[in-house]
Amino acid sequence: MATPDSVKYSSSPVESTAATSELTIFRSELNEYNPTNNKFIRINLPVADKSWIDWSDSVISMKLTNMSYATSGSDGPAHAAARTQLSNLIKSVSVINSQGQQIEYINNYNLIVNIMDDYTVGESHKAGVDQLLGGGSPDGKPELAVTIAGAAGNAGTANGGEKVLVDSLMTGFTSGQFLIPIGYCIGQSMSLVIELEDPATCLALVNTSNTVAAYKVENVQIRAKQISFNSAFNQVFEENLMEAGPEGINYITETFLHNQASLTSGTSGQQNIQFSTNPRSAKYILAACRLEADITNKMKYSIGLRSSAAIDQYSWEISGKIYPTQPIEVKDTNVSESFANVLDCLGQIGNINHNTLLSAVAGNSNLYYAANQATSQKFVSGLVLEDFNSATNGSTYSGANLSTVGTMSFRPRLNANLSGAYRVDFFTSCDMSLHITSDGRIYTVK
Repeated sequence: MATPDSVKYSSSPVESTAATSELTIFRSELNEYNPTNNKFIRINLPVADKSWIDWSDSVISMKLTNMSYATSGSDGPAHAAARTQLSNLIKSVSVINSQGQQIEYINNYNLIVNIMDDYTVGESHKAGVDQLLGGGSPDGKPELAVTIAGAAGNAGTANGGEKVLVDSLMTGFTSGQFLIPIGYCIGQSMSLVIELEDPATCLALVNTSNTVAAYKVENVQIRAKQISFNSAFNQVFEENLMEAGPEGINYITETFLHNQASLTSGTSGQQNIQFSTNPRSAKYILAACRLEADITNKMKYSIGLRSSAAIDQYSWEISGKIYPTQPIEVKDTNVSESFANVLDCLGQIGNINHNTLLSAVAGNSNLYYAANQATSQKFVSGLVLEDFNSATNGSTYSGANLSTVGTMSFRPRLNANLSGAYRVDFFTSCDMSLHITSDGRIYTVK
């Protein structure tokens, strides 16, 4: 029997490419930011000529100061204590290329990160050092996260408790799947721009009466490895760029496109919520419902906990066709169909070892679904798009080509009158092609 290729030895093995690696710290332009006066944090990414960035082990860190305060009483620091985590503070993330153009933008970043955590990790992972350094709860329950003391006094300028938070960025550009040749760009430094979230949305105060939510962040940094190869490798890579032409060499990664809609108070029955997203290769769509009053309520965990909006079944309409052919039903007594559908979106349906932060126990804040819209829960609606036939479209990598679809519809059926206005957030996961060209440009195609 012949020896498998994977274990064969060679008298002339191929030598690896020589390279050097250096941990690099990229710092924000300013030392201090807050969501009221300067909420956009710009982090420039200057690297050495012909160097690459390895994002696989990269982390972002910042020092959070809780500046929430009590407007009356003497127990300000305790009365205005708050819970949050690093991802909650981030409203949006933008990636800017060396020509000043936005090549990736994830809006409502904090919400999609929380949803992904709910459906892709379990309690053992949540108890890990990476999650705890981000300020999260050891078991994923937002109300059990670390409490950060508020500020003394009622002037709104005093500092309260402090905590250094560390996490990874969930973007296609920083996914770490490939080394990114930023050092070949021509122009100004590439940069990441982070928008801070409103304090009443991202903080959950221990007490809501006689308190004002406020915070600031300082020393915002991103750490990543900078890789430099030898001159022979650089020459070959430049030749490959020239041969690739104006489209350049490309990498395929994943990003999220965001849309938003609303449902008015008192609405019930079958709904037709229109939205539009047009990527060339859409993998799946998730829809999350939140009561508008909860989003700006300083006592609510409105990013980590959501609502069913009294949805008992749903479907989607694309190009005049209903998907799936039969509506997906969801009930207190039977959530298997809807749960399996979301797991299918995330590619976990065939993994018997999947473990998420969800619970089927009523009264648990990790509850997957409750028909009662007032019950805090983790419910989202999903539509799998990778099953669509894309074999005849060269620009589609794994999902559905929605570039010419136009308006689509989310069709939930509500089994009760809505208690208030609801916000519906749509996240479309799609393939993103990241291109680097011989003239020193980086651009993306979604």
